[in-house]
Formats: sequence, structure tokens, C-alpha cells
Amino acid sequence: MRSFISNQNPDPAQPLGTRPPLHPLEAALLAVTGLHLCFLPWALGTMHLWSQLTSLGFSFVGFFLALLPRREASGWSSPSPAARSATARLHRQPVFWAGLVVLGYIAAQGLNPAWHYESDADSWWLEPVVHVAWLPAGIDVPFPLSGPGRSLVIFGSLWLLLCSVTVGFLRRHSYRVLFTLLAGNALGLALLGLLQVATGTTRIFWVYLPSNSAFSSSFIYPNHAGAYLNLMVALATGLALWSYRRARHGLEKISLAALYTLVAAGAGLMVIFSCSRGSIIMLLAFTLFSTVAHALRLMRRRSAAGSTRPEILPLVLTFAAFLGTVLVSFNTDKVWNRFAEMLANPVAAAQDRRVAREAATEMLADRWVLGWGAGGFRHAFPLYAQKHPAIYLAGGEGRKLWEHAHNDLIEFPLELGLVGLLPVLFVIGHGVWQGLRRRGRRNAVTVLLLLGCGLLLLHAGVDFVLQNPAVLLTAGVLFVAQARWAELDELKPTTPPGEARRDSPAASS
Repeated sequence: MRSFISNQNPDPAQPLGTRPPLHPLEAALLAVTGLHLCFLPWALGTMHLWSQLTSLGFSFVGFFLALLPRREASGWSSPSPAARSATARLHRQPVFWAGLVVLGYIAAQGLNPAWHYESDADSWWLEPVVHVAWLPAGIDVPFPLSGPGRSLVIFGSLWLLLCSVTVGFLRRHSYRVLFTLLAGNALGLALLGLLQVATGTTRIFWVYLPSNSAFSSSFIYPNHAGAYLNLMVALATGLALWSYRRARHGLEKISLAALYTLVAAGAGLMVIFSCSRGSIIMLLAFTLFSTVAHALRLMRRRSAAGSTRPEILPLVLTFAAFLGTVLVSFNTDKVWNRFAEMLANPVAAAQDRRVAREAATEMLADRWVLGWGAGGFRHAFPLYAQKHPAIYLAGGEGRKLWEHAHNDLIEFPLELGLVGLLPVLFVIGHGVWQGLRRRGRRNAVTVLLLLGCGLLLLHAGVDFVLQNPAVLLTAGVLFVAQARWAELDELKPTTPPGEARRDSPAASS
């Protein structure tokens, strides 16, 4: 692996144990990226065109800052030649090439439409058009509607954001500041949601009347809110454990671990009050898996190095407090009724999504290689839904409009096909491998972020949580960041308090 920036202390006159300041360009990139990611959930989950275009603008600015050459600055040593060449670093990143292929594939689908969207005052329909059959094809849809153009905006923003974070953040401190900003932002979202529940308002921010009356916090759909906050629970829990280990060795104050624990508890509580059954189940699964994994780790450490009582006590107290909160929360009528319906008749509760999944699977089977075109599900789905009349009336809630398959693990392959999905699968596999290699398996932040992202994928198998740009972009950043965090994290728990340490800005290709 090639080092981009020297591990040497940047200023010979500076004490060895002090942290060198961030390079001005990295600090600027951190500010833009933090503002961008904090903006996404507050902008109603970034579900509207204006917020998606704003997100794309943030991504362009961040990408520009990440590619600027980093010359010598005050208080910062002259970067190595490899560190100056951000373009060279970018060309070695799998996420750059994979994203470029996916965006090119979506553009090819848009330029080779197999169907044309037509509409009148009362209805809309698709007209087949002549196209090149062996090339990726899509649906010719006006830009404001879901289609290749809208998908390029969302996935283009995601690609630029991931590239800028991967290439532009050369210091672990940058990731920690970004993670802390996201955690603080999540606490604000949780407080907003709890206040809205307490006041019984029917409007987001007490002003905006959403299309869905069962909104949660700043998200129009409670499932999106639950999925986003579950990611924040994973992030805050990882940071709490990481900070606690540092505090035990005198590297920082225990209050930081307590603050991260407060964020995890607040976000988890709001997940429960979102009444999203899938999100609550994933939260309970995360709590169980992470608690058991940490307990097993402490047992191994105890057998190898003696008592671990100082670490067991906060683990037991935290789990007991969370379990108590869950039990109290389930006593509320709104939360309990959601699960009572499912437990009383699980077949009827999932009937509409089961029928929709069957129709979507038929749709996928017909074009599984090249796909139907990015953003084209809602336009082509009626061709298959008409074979299942019950799909629009299932559940007894009146006629339903199916804009998504409520199963992202079917909808994304359905739209992109196997060819368009292969680069995404490669990036996911590479990211997991990078995160778990070396010391990543022993890093709480890396392991819990991977667990959070994995549970998000499971949730996506029963809902359309990844169709929300706030969830998609945040999950993407956390996924690529977990590998970089493990790579840059040079925490050594055996370092005695007071020993000089070096917060190295080294980064690897």
C-alpha cells in the first residue's frame, strides 16, 4: 500500500503528541460534506426535485474541492507528490470506475428508449418505439418524472459524494468530525420527532402538510425515518464504544462516550415511535447482535488478560436501559397496534406486498439481463399488475398506487438488470473486504457500521428504504467510510496514559 502523506510530525517545532491542523482544502471539503449530509434528512428526506438538485450541487462542490492539489499551507508540511495528485488517487478507487460505468449505463438506457411515455388529462400509458434490442433500453419519460434523467441526478450526486469522501479525506480526524456531525444531526431529528409525537401535530415542522399523514420527524414516510435513524444508532454506538476504549487509556474524556450513547438512545427511541415495523425489528436485531458480539469479545479478553469488569458494567446498564425503554414504548397504543395487527393476521397484513412482489418478480424475469430502465418501475409495473387485480385493493385500505415495489432487492435489479448491477455488487464486496481486513474486525466503528448497512439491506428486502436519497447517500458514505476509518485508525489500547502519540494523517490507496 502506498502512503500519500508522511507520518512525520508536520511541524518540527510542534510537540509530537499534538494533532496537526487539517489542510485548508480538507477542512473546506469536510465543511461542505457535513453540511450536505446534514441537509439531506431535513429536506423532507430529499424526495423532491429541488432538494435532489441542491444535493447534486453540494456533491459537485465537494468533488471540486477534493480534486484540487494540496500544496504547502501554514502549520502543515508539504504533502508528498502522491498526496498532491488527487486525480491519481481517484483513478485507483473502485468506486470511481464502478460509478462511472453505472452512470454511463443509465445514460445508455435513456438514449435508447424502448417505450415512450404518453398521457392525457385522465390517464397515461406507454407506447413501444423502435430501439436497439441488444443495448440497454429504458423508458422515454419527461424529466420531472421518475426516469433516467431523475436517476442520473440522484446517482450522480451519490457517485460524486463517495469519490470526494474517499479521495479527499486523508485524516482519521476528518471522518471523526463528520461522524460527530451526523450523530448530532440525528439527535436533532430525534428530538424533532419526539416533539411532534408529543404535540400530536399533523404537519412536518408544524407547517408543512405532507402527502402521508403517518410521517415521522422530517421524513414523509416513517419507514425512511426508521431506516435512517437505525444507521445513526449503528454509527453512534460504534463511536461510543470506540471513545470508551480511548477514555480507559486516558486519551480523551469519558463524557464523549456518554454523549454518543445519548445519541444512540435518542435515535433508537425515535425509531420505535416511528411505528415502522421493519425498522423496529432491525433495531432489535442490531441491539441483540451488537450486544452478544461485544459480550463474546469481553469474555475472550477476560480469559486472556483477566477481569473486564470496567467494560461489562456500562454494557449491562446500557442494554438494560434500552430494553426498558423498548418495553415502555410498546405500551403506547400507536406502536402496539401496528404489531398487534401483524400478529393477529400476518397473512392479511402482508398480502398486498406479497402480490406486488409476485408481479415485480414476473417483471424482473422478462428483462433480468439489461433491465427495464432506471426509474422505470412505476411506469411499466401496471403492465404486470393488471394480471393481479387484487394488488390495487389488497389490505382493505382502498385503491393503492404502486410507485415502488416495496422491495429494493427486486426493484434495483429490475431497473438496472444484471449488467448494470454488477459494478455495484463489486463495490459492495470490495468495501466489506477492505473493512474486515487487517484490524477492521477489531474496530467497533467499522464492525457496527457494516452491521448497520447489512441490516439496512435486509430492511430493503421488505420495503423501499433505498429509494430515499437521504438514506441512500448517507448509507453510501458510511459504507465507504468504515473501510477508510479502519485503515486510518491507529488507536493502540495498550498505550499508557501520558505516552506521546501521533495522530497520523497517513492514507493508503
